[in-house]
Amino acid sequence: MSIEVLTADEQGAENLQRWAAMGLPVPPSWRLHRQDVLGVESEELIQKLRALPRMFGEERYWVLQQGPMNPDSCRESLLNLDSDSALAAALSAIFGREQSPEQVIIQALPGQRAAGVLFTRHPLRQDLPHVVVEGVADGNSERQRIIFDDQGRLVHASHETASLADTVAHQQLLALYQSLKQNFDRPQAGEWVYDGSQIWLLQTLPVGSLPAPKEAWTRRAGTNLFVQAESPLWYTLAARWFKSSFWEPLVRQRGWEQLEKVEPYRRQHSHIYTNCAYFAALQDSHAGAFRHVPPAWQKLDTALTQQHYSTYQSTRDGFSLGLMSREIQNWQAPQITQESLWHSFMHLDALGERLSKIEGRLSYLVVPDLLATAQSPLPLEALTTSTELDLLNELARGEPVQIDDFGLRPGSDPVHAALHEKPAQAQSLNACLRTPRSSVANDKVIPRPVELLRRARALRVALGNRFRILLSDMGALAVNKGLIQHPDDIYFLYFDELWQLWMGSRLPASASLETIADRKLRYLDDSLQGAPDWKMDQIGYGFGGGQRVSPLLRGQTLVSGQVEGPIRRVSSAWTLNRVRPGDIVVVDQVDSSWLPWLLQAAGIVISQQDPANPAASLAVEFGIPAIWAASDVMHSVQDDLQAVLEAGQGTLALETAASGDVDDQGLE
Repeated sequence: MSIEVLTADEQGAENLQRWAAMGLPVPPSWRLHRQDVLGVESEELIQKLRALPRMFGEERYWVLQQGPMNPDSCRESLLNLDSDSALAAALSAIFGREQSPEQVIIQALPGQRAAGVLFTRHPLRQDLPHVVVEGVADGNSERQRIIFDDQGRLVHASHETASLADTVAHQQLLALYQSLKQNFDRPQAGEWVYDGSQIWLLQTLPVGSLPAPKEAWTRRAGTNLFVQAESPLWYTLAARWFKSSFWEPLVRQRGWEQLEKVEPYRRQHSHIYTNCAYFAALQDSHAGAFRHVPPAWQKLDTALTQQHYSTYQSTRDGFSLGLMSREIQNWQAPQITQESLWHSFMHLDALGERLSKIEGRLSYLVVPDLLATAQSPLPLEALTTSTELDLLNELARGEPVQIDDFGLRPGSDPVHAALHEKPAQAQSLNACLRTPRSSVANDKVIPRPVELLRRARALRVALGNRFRILLSDMGALAVNKGLIQHPDDIYFLYFDELWQLWMGSRLPASASLETIADRKLRYLDDSLQGAPDWKMDQIGYGFGGGQRVSPLLRGQTLVSGQVEGPIRRVSSAWTLNRVRPGDIVVVDQVDSSWLPWLLQAAGIVISQQDPANPAASLAVEFGIPAIWAASDVMHSVQDDLQAVLEAGQGTLALETAASGDVDDQGLE
């Protein structure tokens, strides 16, 4: 009787031979031919089989590959057999059929402690670069799910008792994931078993139900650019500036013919989304582009040829920012006439375009590349204007603050009024005694590109302040002429509508009074609720508005400490007046102007691990217990729910909510 040992072979006839050659943990395998089994006595066959798996003890079992599940399937039908005699009987039965196969494959395995399937991409969420493992463990017959993020951290475990996460060694699961990801172009579903010390791969299959999206847009592109809902007018201004001064020249310079007529921006859910096609093109030369494309578009290798930000370019950018700073500081409000107001508007518009050329280069290319491998937040001084930092320091000293002295607006969009014009926001700003951490204070080196970007952002804020003054006068004039009902209506016109209004002295048909009112309501609602993190093939991903609550969320420790308090989601400037001392504040992206409110937080939870997130820098600077890299947290909590933040353990536990509101599957 001939039993063929299947060894690792890149050119082998069997899949498992090729998998073994890749270094995948394939169990010992043999091929048996029909003619070698038929006619052999049962006891003799049992003895032959018993002699094969000498490396395992008595506690072992067999896996018999019976062939494809169906004629069109790549998946093998696997039969588990718990004894040599059971395997011998199965072989005799299979080869004794009229239409029996010519050969079968058998594999020997030690006793299993857990078994399941590992997905190299989330089977339900195209936006998450997560590893999903489903299976069962000894002591718990229920199917479980555990999820790791792209850094290999456990972010979700569906069960606490006899948990798969406690049974199986995490490093072995992650090693299997890395091997599958590196050796296969398509997402894989690997069927595995765990024997208490080692994982074994039985088979792996391409997941055909996980196609790459044809079109993808991200809400998080750039370094602190568009972090909240934006008004229609600011969207058409800012998007045009970046498109004409940064993206279009870049497309011509790089020779990206496929992007010549592709729009870089769109406004949905009142938020600005950036076309991921641009970042897909940047992946070969910019490591920072990786995080701005969906997992299906991400390349396995980081950028091979990094674009260098030269000293010459840095000097030029610094000089240009200095010139623009003087122009913006010297700007004076014009006379209240139709012609003077429009002339001044176009002057500020030209400044915005010049600024966006530099800010685009820094925010989309240079700084993301610089921070691609950073593991800790930037110093707070690197992300704030002098006005914002002064206000923060006064509040941290516990001193009463005169808001009028600062003229702070919670965003560069002119739709935001200064705080002294918004009593609700101003009154919610409380002094909170905090001590800066001395260990941080001694190590505040700010890289040159980050400093330039800080200056560029300060100019964007200053430019927005000038637009606010100018548009207030333009809105008041339009109200006096009976063209709009309220001066703030002007922020809810798109630029072409504003041009028609100003030049034709009438509202265009696309911007009726009812339409403007509807835009206002939608903008405010989107500001309070937030928006999907991604839009792929017209479907939003990473959005729930807190409707599906997860009782336990995991992230990475940023600042250790344990606090208990109510949850407070902050998704825009319009939610800041809800923040109270003692809240556990949950954020995604943050504008630096919001930090005075966040200073009151007992704890901070941040959805991404972004070194340029001002909330992370605030937590480190003032020792506020915090975690980051808490995927989906913005969409998995509700305001006012009591929670316990164990920052040292990287967890946020919510008090039991109504059963209908709880999502037991976490990141599903």
